[in-house]
Amino acid sequence: MNKYNVPALEKTITILELISDSKERFTVTELCTNLDMPKATVFTIMSTLEYYKMVVKDSAGKFNIGPKLFQLGMTYASDYNVVELAKPHMQKLMESTGLTVHLGVLHENQIMYVAKEEPNNFIKFSTYPGLKTQIHLSGLGKAIAAYLNEDEINQIVKDIGFPKATPNTITSMSKFKESLQEVRENGFSIEDEEGEIGVRCIAAPILNGRHETTTAISVASHISQLKPEQFKELGELVKTTAQDISKVI
Repeated sequence: MNKYNVPALEKTITILELISDSKERFTVTELCTNLDMPKATVFTIMSTLEYYKMVVKDSAGKFNIGPKLFQLGMTYASDYNVVELAKPHMQKLMESTGLTVHLGVLHENQIMYVAKEEPNNFIKFSTYPGLKTQIHLSGLGKAIAAYLNEDEINQIVKDIGFPKATPNTITSMSKFKESLQEVRENGFSIEDEEGEIGVRCIAAPILNGRHETTTAISVASHISQLKPEQFKELGELVKTTAQDISKVI
């Protein structure tokens, strides 16, 4: 900790990180319990954040990320050059497949969605720019992890582990590394109901000239729309799109 730290600000950041990283919503009391903070402190912080629309409170008194914080996050995403350069390619991929397209980056040992193109149909995903997920639970994560070095992968697994989301979730290092080798051989990753039941994703890394990446693109679909026999053809299309993006960044 440096000598210029501001305790109240640090507590605020800790609270926002908990809310943004969790699928749950929290009351003031639940935040106190989870973070071992005094109730008066948490109440004051949350009241201030709510006033500035950084958080919103539902009818049960539970807090979630608010529109102002989302706006700030979108400003970051818009300033991230790859997003603007990738957008036309994402839209083209969405139109040619009829599937939802995501762009994700490695951020603090997790995958953060930074852009989304969604077709106008009845299947919708609750993903949004700023949403984060564990690296082993998504096609985006596996596509990026395949081009990290051994030490980076080991550190991520040490920090995050392999939380199980569905019966198909990868929960061992050996299986995870097998999946990464398949990405390197094929040029794309497949996520088959590993992060969420009923959802499949195919992703490809957006590589730089040194064959490195912290960015990937994916298509996501309900299993009724994406059958295993389509994996290779669609994977090649996603890989080609990733290669086209890599030429302009």
